[in-house]
Amino acid sequence: MKAWVATSLTGEAGLELRELPEPECGPGRVRIAIHAVSLNYPDTLITRGKYQLQVEPPFVPGSEAAGVIVEVGPGVTGLTVGDRVLTIGGLGAFADQIVVDPAAQQVHVIPDEMSFEEAAGFGMVYGTAMHALRQRGQIQPGETVLVLGAAGGCGSAAVAVASMMGARVIAAASSAQKCAFAQGFGATEAVNYGKHDLREQVMTVTGGDGVDVLFDPVGGALFEQARRCLAWNGRYLVIGFAAGGIPVMPANYALIKSISMIGVAFGMSAVRDPQMNHANFATLFGWYRQGRLPVAPSSIIAFDEIPDACAQMYSGGGVGKTVVRVER
Repeated sequence: MKAWVATSLTGEAGLELRELPEPECGPGRVRIAIHAVSLNYPDTLITRGKYQLQVEPPFVPGSEAAGVIVEVGPGVTGLTVGDRVLTIGGLGAFADQIVVDPAAQQVHVIPDEMSFEEAAGFGMVYGTAMHALRQRGQIQPGETVLVLGAAGGCGSAAVAVASMMGARVIAAASSAQKCAFAQGFGATEAVNYGKHDLREQVMTVTGGDGVDVLFDPVGGALFEQARRCLAWNGRYLVIGFAAGGIPVMPANYALIKSISMIGVAFGMSAVRDPQMNHANFATLFGWYRQGRLPVAPSSIIAFDEIPDACAQMYSGGGVGKTVVRVER
């Protein structure tokens, strides 16, 4: 099989396109012929040794793909050869085949009308957004949700999910172009923190009330302004740290405003509570079938363009989801 292999922890510079032996499908595993792959920000961190998951080279990066099951190992139930699926978690997706353990990595049968390109960019971002807002944030209709990094894959999905759940959504992004993109996912308002102070803008559009829930996949220096946007009893959802820095908050601030800092570990939560996760995806797929979720990738690239696309993603360029079409 063909695969991009991380030969060193130097990001895209260490990626080499190689021919590898076809993966074996053992007990409790399924083998998937990949038709599309999605790029996610953690992919760019893992290949630099900057992610929570530390992996020694050589390895095949990539955590999200869509394709067709071509082999099912003994002991696997609920999945059959020929199923069109998306898979999330682990490594190995920057290839034209992958073997996964459905008990440890998510494998979801996708709607018939969903393309592989749509499916490859769907699971990670919409699964994260749904778990964050439904189980962790427990948002209610009429509440105000502020989404940072709202033009990114995860942020734009959060805008769409929060809107579907009846929230007032404020999309925050670093440029006017990105704000406009985020509003296409259902945001009520958009604020440009690349040009003006985030807190001042949020307080203006909320009449000084602040927001009930804050969805933050960015972290870094923006955290200081963002936390001050929370209303009394606000919930701060910690999704990730795309800006690179992991911020620190004085503990007394949580006391003064009665706020909750809530971690969102989508991958581990899905493994620990698969029933919850499948219920979330049933809802998401239902919204998709109704045409109520924007799912079209922002860009579709060729397999040999993966290193360049990873470099652009790491630098903060681009909007939405980048998906790789795997020619078969």
